[in-house]
Amino acid sequence: MSGLKQLIHEVHRRSIWQVVGIYLGASWMALQVVEIMTQSVGLPDWVQPFAIVLLVIGFPIVLGTAFVQEGMGSRADAPAGPLAAPHAGDDPESRQITELKPDEAASGAVEDPEVQAGAMAEAVPERGTRHRVLTWRNALLGGVAAFAFLGVATAAYMTMRTVGIGPAATLVAKGAIDERAVVILADFGSSDSLLARAATEAFRVDLSQSDVVRLAKPSFVAQALRRMERPANSVLGAELAREIAQREGVGAVIAGEINPAGTGFVLTGQVLDPAEGTVLASHRETAADSSEILPAIDNLSKKLRERIGESYASIHADEPLERATTANLEALRLYSQAVEAAEARADVPRAVALLEEALALDTAFAMAWRKLGVVLMNRQQQRTRALEALEKAYEHRDRLTKRERYFATASWFQQGTREPEKAIPAYENLLEMDPEDDWALNNLGVAYLQLRNPDRAAEHYRRAVEADSASSSLPLSNLTGALVGQGKLEEAEGTLDAHRRLFPEDAAAYRNGAVLASVRGDYEAAREGWEDLRERETGNLFWRALTSGGLAAAAATQGRLEEAEGHWADAEAADEQRGLAAEALDDALASVWYDLVVRGDEAQAAVRLREALESYPLEEMPTLDRPYTQLATLAAISGQPGKAREILSEYEQEVPELIRGKSTSYRRALGSIAAAEARYEEAVAEFRRSDFGPCVHCALPGLADVYDRAGERDSAIALRERYLATSAFGRTFWDPTLLGPALERLGQLYDEAGDREKAVEYYARFVELWRDADSELQPRVEAAQRRIDEIFAETG
Repeated sequence: MSGLKQLIHEVHRRSIWQVVGIYLGASWMALQVVEIMTQSVGLPDWVQPFAIVLLVIGFPIVLGTAFVQEGMGSRADAPAGPLAAPHAGDDPESRQITELKPDEAASGAVEDPEVQAGAMAEAVPERGTRHRVLTWRNALLGGVAAFAFLGVATAAYMTMRTVGIGPAATLVAKGAIDERAVVILADFGSSDSLLARAATEAFRVDLSQSDVVRLAKPSFVAQALRRMERPANSVLGAELAREIAQREGVGAVIAGEINPAGTGFVLTGQVLDPAEGTVLASHRETAADSSEILPAIDNLSKKLRERIGESYASIHADEPLERATTANLEALRLYSQAVEAAEARADVPRAVALLEEALALDTAFAMAWRKLGVVLMNRQQQRTRALEALEKAYEHRDRLTKRERYFATASWFQQGTREPEKAIPAYENLLEMDPEDDWALNNLGVAYLQLRNPDRAAEHYRRAVEADSASSSLPLSNLTGALVGQGKLEEAEGTLDAHRRLFPEDAAAYRNGAVLASVRGDYEAAREGWEDLRERETGNLFWRALTSGGLAAAAATQGRLEEAEGHWADAEAADEQRGLAAEALDDALASVWYDLVVRGDEAQAAVRLREALESYPLEEMPTLDRPYTQLATLAAISGQPGKAREILSEYEQEVPELIRGKSTSYRRALGSIAAAEARYEEAVAEFRRSDFGPCVHCALPGLADVYDRAGERDSAIALRERYLATSAFGRTFWDPTLLGPALERLGQLYDEAGDREKAVEYYARFVELWRDADSELQPRVEAAQRRIDEIFAETG
């Protein structure tokens, strides 16, 4: 109480204007404290307005108290009046003040002071009452009591909300929805279908930030529709969403509507019970015009998240929806269509076209930039545009939700700068937000694979499958590849069977089946797999190009060159029809590689190369799409190291160090040049520098060739055998030019070393592989068979 008395004493000393200034300053500080607590602790939104009301009510009370107390203080300090007796020296009695009534003054009579005071009190009773009520003690105690009431009310509300009592109870607290349950977002209803699509996507973005429920992905809904034998592009109204939710065991359905109301719009949102269709929670917002639709959706989503059971702190931490996406509704609508095309229909060309349209409307639309980069990178096409998109997303990452911001950061380091070790912390942050985030788990698996840690990669792919095996096939596909990389082919086959069973329409499962057959050495099964996939994806140019490349690889690996060249030409035509010159040139260069490495025909290779570059001039391609390192390597292998250096010089001028420094093909090209110039130690060093990243076999053939040229037979044998022992999906498209010659050369090297048993083993494998090779290759097959017969004859 001493502190209160001291405060009252200090206030007594201030003027009315000083008191007003102190009150306004203290009010500002109080509101700042409430704001900080609202954001950090997570107080309801009504606490701050309530505090403002209390402060507004308190202002006239403080003002009145200051006025009254200042007036009383003035009367206490002022002289008694014109009739007061003058002081008479220092005698205390002489300083007693008496006041005379006019008639008493004239008569000289003096009234007793106590009687006079009583008379004055009776004459002014209202002033005394105000003095007793409007005191600083009462004002301060009243303010404390008011804010104490606010605190108690807030605590009571939060308690009821948490334990599920009364109207404040959340759906999670009442048990109506399980925490972390999956919910389906139905398409918004509206008389304007385009507006409804944009509103649905905006709502999806905000709901995706929830840490209490998980939003079902478009791919999950598409798979459910297929199982129901409904078109994948069906409008997902509230009734259809409820039907899917019941079939798939989904916790709730969130539905909404947006309709014009005069010059504005009315938006409503509801949380529905899938079984009964009852409304578990609802909210309404209004927008004065189209510019206020996104803020209204933002408020609507946050109110529903609040009713479901999300903490206020989590909701307050989110970026405003308009900032986290785009203020352009048309751009948002296009983005929504692109996501559906990419994830639910696997229609990448349409997805890319829609994203480009969206970005033309809003060049700072970070979500669209990130999606474009990821889609292009996953399809390994238009690398220049893909890197530009990922970089733009990273630059504008402050315009993303927290989750998307982590993904943009990870994507840039993982695929842009090729520094997966820097991407891993971002993915781990995502898993702290949601330990079952299957996208983060899958991408973390990719990062570990890039760091050559297949065990950790497979671990995270498995966790991604366990987290969500119903809506996304990508973790299953990646797990199959990781198991192949570990040499666990039987387990990979089992994972592939699960992939086909869960996603019978997913083309990636059939692609993996064809590749796995090649890894096993069953090229007939691989051919059948590629043909089956082509029939399934008739009319899709992407799959036509890929299946043609797969069929060519299977044929070329077995020495059937004429058949392979027909498939390569078909792949080239498909990529040219897609408008992808770099990919078409890559298809054309496949025959050049075969001419040089398998046939050993440098003249024909030179002709084919010249024709390919005339058809697809480098200067007409984006810089990063130009195959500089591949062309330099071809030039070096064909005995033109000077030409190879010219090509690499242009590459070094055009491509930034950020990209060159992480390019394994650049190092391999330098190694090939050094080998062509008989600088074998330098060549070995460059090939070893190239030996990083996910491709564990890429440096081995070049190293083996260098040691072979240098006459170091044992090293040449060891490296070729390492290549053959490597189990990897990627070998499918390396084996056409490497497998046959590697088996043949190993037979010769072991023969030279006097190891007849090993020589026969590799000669026999070579003969078996090329048994049905084209006639031009048959002399080599016959020579190997003759040598086998000779060894048998010599050894009995």
